[in-house]
Amino acid sequence: MDNPVGQHERTKERPRSDETRQRLLAAAAELIAERGWGGVTTRAAAERACLPHGAVSYHFHGKQELLTEAALRAVERMIPLDRLETAETLTGLLSLITAWMHDESAFDAVSSGVLMEAMRESERDPALRHHLSTLLAEYRRSLAELVDTEQHRGTVATGPAPSALATLLLATCDGLLLHALLDPELDVVEATRALHALLRTQSADSEGRPDSPTTDPRSPTTPDHE
Repeated sequence: MDNPVGQHERTKERPRSDETRQRLLAAAAELIAERGWGGVTTRAAAERACLPHGAVSYHFHGKQELLTEAALRAVERMIPLDRLETAETLTGLLSLITAWMHDESAFDAVSSGVLMEAMRESERDPALRHHLSTLLAEYRRSLAELVDTEQHRGTVATGPAPSALATLLLATCDGLLLHALLDPELDVVEATRALHALLRTQSADSEGRPDSPTTDPRSPTTPDHE
């Protein structure tokens, strides 16, 4: 027979186990930002999380796995893929990105520090580079689907392939994020508006401005002939 007591105990243990793991990841992220990737030890992470050292080996296969997961968690927290996928238009997407860049809870010193350290470490660690590139590929896939939809609506230029525009969009936003981290006074809103203007088709631009003429007013008009 099943042991309901044992099942109940396992159910009670799981939340505590998940909480322990999250505490270790948060502690590791703080230490990466403070000391750099190479300056973190598993003992320091356990001490920062107020946990015994053995908790690290119970949840992770060594320091590199702990730090890699902490870094990926920080990146996903900065730009959550599930929220990115909720954008139904390019305008909505760029509004989300602008809001994220102004969100101090998402782009705090720990998150930005972890991101910088992870990029440096990925040059030395192929596994970390693979994880980060896989995450970026997911972002590009989601963006490409949105661009393709917008192209079919006629709101985005149809010449370039959706995947190419998605890569350009993501790379531009990454660069904009870097500038925003270094210069908090940067006008991110105006920059994203400029980016959107570059992607819009001429017809969509005219539709977006009711007072804009649908034809060039300088063009000669042909008189009506009866």
